[in-house]
Amino acid sequence: MPFIPYNFRAGDELPAITVDKFGRLYLNAVMREKLGIVSGQPFKCHVAFDPDTGNIGIARPGEVNVGDEVSPASFDGKRYYASVRGFISKHGVRLGKYVYIERQNNWYAFRYQADEAAPRRSRKTD
Repeated sequence: MPFIPYNFRAGDELPAITVDKFGRLYLNAVMREKLGIVSGQPFKCHVAFDPDTGNIGIARPGEVNVGDEVSPASFDGKRYYASVRGFISKHGVRLGKYVYIERQNNWYAFRYQADEAAPRRSRKTD
């Protein structure tokens, strides 16, 4: 039986973000490209939470009206992480991958990946 090599460098082709156990938020390469992030440069994004759906919103400063008192998250230009521990604890954000679902009012909305699975078929009870 021939071996089929796995390419560990292949990434996702869909925009996504990840919230990890260290309290960091990561934007994948496809999402950074969608936001127009310059490779290797630090950047800022507003981060928001929808308590009704559990979705996370990401927006570039100046694209959304959040008020002057709201500071955006700072992402480093090397690993593209931002520390969001306070955000996670305040809103009870689940750890893991969130996939892009839509852009609404200049916010990029992301839904928890496990919630994006196809609905299970229910058995008919006759």
